[in-house]
Amino acid sequence: MDHRTPLPLLGLLALLCGPAWAAERNPDWPCVQILVPTLEAGQIWAGDPIAGKEGAWRDLPAVAPLVRMALDRSVEVETVEAEIERFAGTLGADRNAVLTALFAGIFDGINRERGETIAAIQRYARQQRGMLDRVAGDLARLESLPPQSPEAGEVRERIAWTRRILDDRRRYQTAVCEQPVQLEQRLGRLARAIAAHLE
Repeated sequence: MDHRTPLPLLGLLALLCGPAWAAERNPDWPCVQILVPTLEAGQIWAGDPIAGKEGAWRDLPAVAPLVRMALDRSVEVETVEAEIERFAGTLGADRNAVLTALFAGIFDGINRERGETIAAIQRYARQQRGMLDRVAGDLARLESLPPQSPEAGEVRERIAWTRRILDDRRRYQTAVCEQPVQLEQRLGRLARAIAAHLE
């Protein structure tokens, strides 16, 4: 094949970024998961409304360490669930209010972390697009150059290098896109663990 014949841009997109990128409607969202920018507590919480209570946990000395533990992803969710059960066993008449404050703190923290993760993924997507645009420009430039010219060699090397970077980044894309899902799953499990002790 003549070295100057570029891959069609759509084929290049699919090759470097996978089918999800080529088919995705939102260019800043390369993941197969539907983009939901922020979660609503009512989607996962059956207890009292938490609007306006997101910071209440800071005024409850017994709750604050548990919220911090729940937000620490290095702590296994099973460990947090066990601690929630232990904590719930110490509560009295204010059980529902305290547990609602606990959930509100966890929800607020995880929702914020999830939002930051989504913003990072969108920055990643824009960087990918920028590199793809540079490859497309280099492919067009290569078409106009004499095959054996020094500049053609430099452009080919630049294309090859950028494609290697894109390919390496594509390998990590699934793991990157799983991060919001993992946060949602953690939040769901903790919401159920807390709600199980409501009266």
